[in-house]
Amino acid sequence: MRYEKLDRSTVTMTSLKKYLPTLFLLTALGAGFYYLYVGVQEVGGANRRKFATSSEVWDTMDGQGYQFKEDDEASQLLDPRYHELNLLPACGDLGSAGVQQDVTNLMESVKKQFSECITPIVNQWKGRAKEMNLEWVSKASICDKLPIFEDLKVIPFNNQHETKWAVMPKCKEENILVTLGVGHDTTAEERLNRTIPNTKFYGADPIIEPNRQMYSAFGKFFPFAIGKEPGFTKFRVLPNQSQKTRKYVYQDVTTIPFVYFLHDILKLQKIDFAWIDIEGGEFEFLEKIHNDVQFCQFNIEVHSRFAPAGAQVFHDFIFRVLEEQKYVFLQSMHTGGGVHRMFFLNVQDKECLAKYFNNY
Repeated sequence: MRYEKLDRSTVTMTSLKKYLPTLFLLTALGAGFYYLYVGVQEVGGANRRKFATSSEVWDTMDGQGYQFKEDDEASQLLDPRYHELNLLPACGDLGSAGVQQDVTNLMESVKKQFSECITPIVNQWKGRAKEMNLEWVSKASICDKLPIFEDLKVIPFNNQHETKWAVMPKCKEENILVTLGVGHDTTAEERLNRTIPNTKFYGADPIIEPNRQMYSAFGKFFPFAIGKEPGFTKFRVLPNQSQKTRKYVYQDVTTIPFVYFLHDILKLQKIDFAWIDIEGGEFEFLEKIHNDVQFCQFNIEVHSRFAPAGAQVFHDFIFRVLEEQKYVFLQSMHTGGGVHRMFFLNVQDKECLAKYFNNY
């Protein structure tokens, strides 16, 4: 979702806080009138939600909804790993748990081998941001094949048009997944929900339907865009009527600051999984990922094609990642000229390492 600032409409953080209740009220009223008009009913269950309309179809990207039947049992929907993960011991206080020595040794080896592989490649692009973005997957993906990455046990969760990646926890506590950019597709989130117990989901997208309808089946949906500053921005979005054609357009939408959304609205400090796909908007807050938020792992799609100025932002972000060695990245995948996906894993944060790699 590309961001083109409209200065005349930008508001201050103070005024944003002042009008947030009004914003949520108007959104709720609009959604209410929408459902009164189309006749959609949502029936909640302990393990799943059912959606029904007069035609027994609710809007999704392909026009056919998830038709849960009355005789479906929750156990039939769960991944076999769900039961194994549900029996894990409690994490306890991860802040004081410490990182086991074998995990420390593994991460030091991961950082060393990754740096030796990727640094010479990335250095070829120093000062050449455009070329970096265009050539990224063809050159950087060679480091995805490092044998030591197999020890990280990264597993896929497929959406209808892409793959998200994750490392499974080694102990049991509440997990947090934040989706920035729902995009009419929650298949991967639903699969993770049926695989990892005790996971809470928070999703944000400026296009309300069908994203609200889909995401609310398992999580909390927020009808706005995520950026650097509060105000109105021109987003590259996928409207409701473009579910089948996948035709994106530019619209002016309400924007909430990235850090404010996570810390002040959601009241989150540590985020286990962040899935970011916002059509160019990621460049507004990439720098915040270094130290302003605590991500254990995140997937991101980089869209310099739709936000050319973002090529330099991505360039600077990658060089800082390599300098600080907080994250390693892998699973680079080309999705178009100037567009690619990546998976980042935090190999420095002690709480993340204890939760995802300690042996209990």
